[in-house]
Amino acid sequence: MSSGLYTAVCGDIMQERRLEILSNNLANVSTSGYKEDKPHFGATYPALDTAVPTDHADARSLVLSRKMSMSYPTLSGITTDFSVGEMQQTGNELNVAISGSGFFAVNTPGGELYTRTGNFSLNSKKELVTQSGHPVRGKEKNILIEGETIDIARDGTITVDGQLVDTLKVVDFEDYSGLVKVGDNLFKNVKGTANERQAEVSEVQQRHLELSNIDIVQEMVKMIDVTRICESYQKVIRALDEIDAQATKEIAAVA
Repeated sequence: MSSGLYTAVCGDIMQERRLEILSNNLANVSTSGYKEDKPHFGATYPALDTAVPTDHADARSLVLSRKMSMSYPTLSGITTDFSVGEMQQTGNELNVAISGSGFFAVNTPGGELYTRTGNFSLNSKKELVTQSGHPVRGKEKNILIEGETIDIARDGTITVDGQLVDTLKVVDFEDYSGLVKVGDNLFKNVKGTANERQAEVSEVQQRHLELSNIDIVQEMVKMIDVTRICESYQKVIRALDEIDAQATKEIAAVA
């Protein structure tokens, strides 16, 4: 495969990956607390059989040769936009949103995970749980609610029929790059407890849900852009393929 054809194929694959990410964002536009994923692309240069430069002149020559060499587009990473979505009033006393930074802590078989999705319910044990059935954490344990009237204050304290029950555990982080999506709109803190801190400027809003932070119009514009780029790459691939086929035919004829 020629370097030009390889570059075009790599570019087409990267745009298809970008399309997958955009499609997933759009599929979650109605998911409470969903955070947008953003792909980032870079270029990879082929390895050069060149010794490590020992002076400035050799280093400058190596840099120039790399700039002149063929580069291939690559997916350098995916980041998450943690900006807060709009708040929507629902009237459901078990719907809770965080206005500001922070995450609800939940118990899972894989340990404590975190979410911005607050459309909670009660399981058969009267535990406050996520839509996936994971118990929501209080100060020390899972939150148990037995009673009729549930009130959740702005600081996360929960009272049932006028009696204090527990307080929602709301956790924030020093470095959000340490949060990794693990499915069900949950995040894992891969940087350990040293990355955790108490949410300081957050406010819990009962009977509200945080909407996703997806801008539908912008995502649709991006998808149209990706489609056009993919079409361009396909045209280049077909043209280069035809050129290679013609060259092979001419060489065979000469031989």
